[in-house]
Amino acid sequence: MKPLVWIEQFSRHPAVLILREALAAGLPRPVWRMIPEPGIKALSVGKGPVLCPAARHTAPQRAACRQRFLKQLRLAQMKREGISFACPAGAQASIFPLTQGGRFQGVLTLCHRGPALPRPLLRLGMTLLETAIRETDQAQELKTLSQTIQPRCVALSTVHTIHRLISSTLNLKELLPRVARLCCQVLRSESCVVWLRESGSRQMLPRAAVRRGGGKSSQPAAVSVGKGPIGKVAATLIAQVKARSIVVPLVEEECLGILMVRRGPSGPVFGALDHEILVTLAEQAVVAIRNAQMYERQEKITWDTIRSLSAILDGMGEGAGKMTQAQREILAAVTGALAVEMRLPEEEARPIQYAALLHDAGRVGPGSEILKKSSKLSESEVAQVRQHPVTGARFLEPMEILEPAIPIVLYHHERYDGTGYPKGLKGEQIPPGARILAVANAFEAMIGSRPYRKQMTVEQAVQEIASHAGTQFDPKVVQAFLQLQKGKKLEQLVRQSQGRPAVG
Repeated sequence: MKPLVWIEQFSRHPAVLILREALAAGLPRPVWRMIPEPGIKALSVGKGPVLCPAARHTAPQRAACRQRFLKQLRLAQMKREGISFACPAGAQASIFPLTQGGRFQGVLTLCHRGPALPRPLLRLGMTLLETAIRETDQAQELKTLSQTIQPRCVALSTVHTIHRLISSTLNLKELLPRVARLCCQVLRSESCVVWLRESGSRQMLPRAAVRRGGGKSSQPAAVSVGKGPIGKVAATLIAQVKARSIVVPLVEEECLGILMVRRGPSGPVFGALDHEILVTLAEQAVVAIRNAQMYERQEKITWDTIRSLSAILDGMGEGAGKMTQAQREILAAVTGALAVEMRLPEEEARPIQYAALLHDAGRVGPGSEILKKSSKLSESEVAQVRQHPVTGARFLEPMEILEPAIPIVLYHHERYDGTGYPKGLKGEQIPPGARILAVANAFEAMIGSRPYRKQMTVEQAVQEIASHAGTQFDPKVVQAFLQLQKGKKLEQLVRQSQGRPAVG
């Protein structure tokens, strides 16, 4: 600890205050001074204030006083005890050397009129001061230990937090900003950026950039492995620690990306402990990123499989039972957008999109020619058509990954007022996913070409769906649907789906 800081803490110790009050009560006009080690050096070269302001020293007396004080101080240091002596101005002086951890920190001086302090009182004074020295040291050791342990405790709790992040989301778009925000909070950095390496490339793209406090962060540039300071970290896998920034690699068997934190010019500089904490964060983040990347790859395989199955089933159908890829993608995109608008968790939203692509699997096979008819269907034909959700659900049963989608396929033709099929479920009895798919399916059918219905514009379809809220459709789903239209998202989804896949 710096001498001046130590002296300040020591001077406030109760033992020091007790000594000063006890001696002040029995001495005429006592003058106490705490002189730190730098002040002693100043005295040794003839500088510094007069030791006893109460005495009227002449210039020669001041010089003699300093010389005698320094001589007695050396003796007190050697004997490690308090010493009293008479000063050239006729006053009495007592000095108590202060040594902390084998290092001389300063001296406590007492100037007063009257007789010198007796040796027993000097010894008592040194005992009190040694107690104060020892307890001041202990308090400082505890403070230093706390300052060392606390960040490590934060790091350990952060590891637990990252672990919860791993299990809470497998979506990289959600995960990476969370990791970046956590780095800002734990390290009290101004900003954090996460770059991820593109598969099979030496290019790393910024995937998350956040500022502490939620402020906007400028979009960082892409980084090439081996080029520039950040690229060199990716190439060498050696962290870069500077006063205002730390850059660490995200490493598994190879560099997956880069994690960088920055502090502004007014904040404290980064140190070794900050680097240690960020490395711990990076190690845990790598696990989360790898899990999310594997999940994304698995999701892509699943989506490709479901799309292929959907295309095969539509290819087996006839006439109005067939859907184009664009129609399938519109339906899946709208169901996905409705799920997001209604704030459904991802594990509930995905099955709805799966069901959107496979909802009419039961229309394949015998009887599908009924769907080509533009005339009114007979009762037996209507009954046959109304069996297709049941047939579709049975078709999907052997596929475990589609299990959550089966109730949605089975009940997507139920009506909110209970007049739908196949079971006449009503209101909340209908699974939420089926209620969402019902709106999206009706919308896609209205804006698409059908032999039994004139094609509508997006605006006309929206108005038609709104008019059936509470009867055919769940009012909450319709409200979410209207919000999509208000934000012009429906037209955007239709355009995107007609040009390229909008989901997956």
